[in-house]
Amino acid sequence: MEIYSKHLAEAIDLINGAKRILLVSHKRPDGDTLGASLALHFGLTQMGKKTVLACIDDIPQRLRFLPKSEEFVREFNLSQFDLIIISDAGAYHMTGFHEKYPEFLSKQIPIINIDHHASNEGFGTVNIVDASASSASVLVWQVLKALNTKLTKEIGICLLAGIYNDTGGFMHANTSKETFEVAHELVQAGINISNIVKPMFKQSSFSQLRLWGYILENVRKNEDKVLSAVVSESEFKILGAHQSDTGGIIDLLNTVPGTSYSVLIAEDNGFVKGSLRTQRDDVNLSDVAGQFGGGGHAKAAGFRVHGKLEKKVVWRIVSAEETQGHAEK
Repeated sequence: MEIYSKHLAEAIDLINGAKRILLVSHKRPDGDTLGASLALHFGLTQMGKKTVLACIDDIPQRLRFLPKSEEFVREFNLSQFDLIIISDAGAYHMTGFHEKYPEFLSKQIPIINIDHHASNEGFGTVNIVDASASSASVLVWQVLKALNTKLTKEIGICLLAGIYNDTGGFMHANTSKETFEVAHELVQAGINISNIVKPMFKQSSFSQLRLWGYILENVRKNEDKVLSAVVSESEFKILGAHQSDTGGIIDLLNTVPGTSYSVLIAEDNGFVKGSLRTQRDDVNLSDVAGQFGGGGHAKAAGFRVHGKLEKKVVWRIVSAEETQGHAEK
């Protein structure tokens, strides 16, 4: 991975010229978007910049170990900022703030878009986008190094959490030589890796265990070798679980050999969310998710659309042959 020097230089100029910076994570935040934003917060604070962290949704319990994660806000005065940095959002709508603040992406305030999704829409004034990067956190580290910020324990923890999140603990196919090189640099801050791994991968709530049990009991494989599972809003309520409790289950479904891909469909407050994974090289899930207005990577993608599910047509939704019009909109 190599950031185009022109784009990096433009981003550095915007940051150096800014005094108050809004750092934005995408809705339904994961370790990468939060780790990237938080690392930027610590690095830019070193430079004397004033920063505000923003995320429209709650921070998942398993990620609240991240330093300063409690400081994310949902409301802000946009006119107070002279720069916005959005991390790990492949499309403008993934922040959710465009609905609350119509002027959010007007570019009246410059936007630096830092992302690693091949489907990224290039919505920024400056786009630091590299689909070969394993995570947005890897790209943020390149930006922080270019700014000559000092590697601190806080920055190292945040960026390693982001890398761990998006590589599945260095197990996913996107784990490259450079990923390990960056991780090696970051651990020099004196980080105990177990303090990251345990809360992210080795702890589960009772409600999450009940939900996973339900999903595994009801998983199906269709004639196209698509492994799929569905959770409705009513089932979340019965199990006492939250949509965030599904985190990680799609990767478990993806361990079944001989499948085309795996998909988890879940209802969430008037939306239908799909998470897709595959181990195959001849399947491009970004194209599948794109038929629902989503995107991502070839082997890991997702979508979110307005609507409700009818269970009798769920298997058709995920068959990859007929993907449009089977959710009520």
